[in-house]
Amino acid sequence: MKKITAICGVLFLWAAGWAQSYVPEKNNKAIMVPNVAPVKAYAFNLSNVRLLNSPFKKAMQLDSAYLMLLKPDRLLYRFYKNAGLPVKDSIYGGWESEGLSGHTMGHYLSAISMMYVATGNNEFKKRSDYIVNELERCEQARKTGYIGAIPNEDSIFDKVAKGEIKSGGFDLNGGWSPWYTVHKVMAGLCDAYLYTNNKRALQLVTRMADWTYNTVNHLPDSLRLKMLNCEYGGMNDVLANIYAITGNKKYLNLSYKFYDEFVMGQLAKQKDPLPGKHSNTNVPKAIGSARQYELTGNKSDSTIAAFFWHTMVNHHSYVIGGNSNYEYCGKPDSLSERLSDATCETCNTYNMLKLTRHLFAYKPSAEYMDYYERALYNHILASQNPENGMMTYFVPLRMGTQKQFSDSFHTFTCCVGSGIENHSKWQLVRKFVYPFCTKMERSWFDYFTANKFPGQRYDTFLNTNGN
Repeated sequence: MKKITAICGVLFLWAAGWAQSYVPEKNNKAIMVPNVAPVKAYAFNLSNVRLLNSPFKKAMQLDSAYLMLLKPDRLLYRFYKNAGLPVKDSIYGGWESEGLSGHTMGHYLSAISMMYVATGNNEFKKRSDYIVNELERCEQARKTGYIGAIPNEDSIFDKVAKGEIKSGGFDLNGGWSPWYTVHKVMAGLCDAYLYTNNKRALQLVTRMADWTYNTVNHLPDSLRLKMLNCEYGGMNDVLANIYAITGNKKYLNLSYKFYDEFVMGQLAKQKDPLPGKHSNTNVPKAIGSARQYELTGNKSDSTIAAFFWHTMVNHHSYVIGGNSNYEYCGKPDSLSERLSDATCETCNTYNMLKLTRHLFAYKPSAEYMDYYERALYNHILASQNPENGMMTYFVPLRMGTQKQFSDSFHTFTCCVGSGIENHSKWQLVRKFVYPFCTKMERSWFDYFTANKFPGQRYDTFLNTNGN
């Protein structure tokens, strides 16, 4: 019984969603470069499945309504302004009016592109196409290949290109984690191409990758590593994905320019570098390594990704599957000493589920999907307000605490950005061709997904049938 439950959980959760991390999918014509690493489990394309009545469908409906409520022109405010173009509306509050301006646009572009495929609602494609067209106007006005909305971005990156680099952790030449925001914009453009077939989006993100090459490729390692002291999001991941889409190895080589020694080098040696480190700065690095391994077969990349996962999950994660306290990891295996109002940042788990999907693709195991289920139900679903669809930054675990949800127009933190993506990609399939499942295991899954018990979890279903 335990094995059936685990495998059915794997089937259900693996099909529950893939996005942006581009885990292997059969017959994906948008990906030019085949994986070198052996693939043992493939994901479904979002267009091939639809949700049944369930908490996931409700979450998607709430998220869909919120995405429709947001105005693209307000998210584009600083993109226009920095490109010298007239603005069309006012700027949103929160981080969008501060140093990470533009990051929400990247997440929004990903979310609406996925929501278009997941729901078939053409309004999402119209919005995605509109945003890509407007970003192209900004790119043409700037004439460098770069598209952005970060305050003082030209000065920040001009200095980087000249080898003038100052960083105190979250600032790079006076800017708040600028590569982090660049990654979000590039990832959004990749998703607009992959999910809505917008070829302009691919052209734009490729030119952004060329701009990245011109900015950092010539830097000596001493300066490059100094630059990487500042949070840089998933730049290695998105550049590896651009290589997979275009076939141009220049972008794969460039992805390795976003490799640091103080975390990734330690992970390659199977040493835990996480105590005292900002958690969500480092999860995307492991995702990028996982993607690089799939494309190259490089054993070191595989070690980084797998060792990071096992270290984070088994030594730095709370019972709900989330990690970090006040955004940071502490001493391993001592989480009971760090219970507060600020445990389990939601962005971290958004990224951990991406990493889990990669690892499961080439090494399927119940261990990966046991974690996926735990984090999915107890953190990601719990991070959304079931009444209005708003998101929570932390899921606090200290006794007597309560969740604080975002405001519709005045918050726009990182967890709002990842939150609008979380609920755009839930999919429940009716069948799954799964090579190492027994006939009995497949029949259990098929029976569950036959719409006889909509909205129930698989383990509840099994228990009610006395098995």
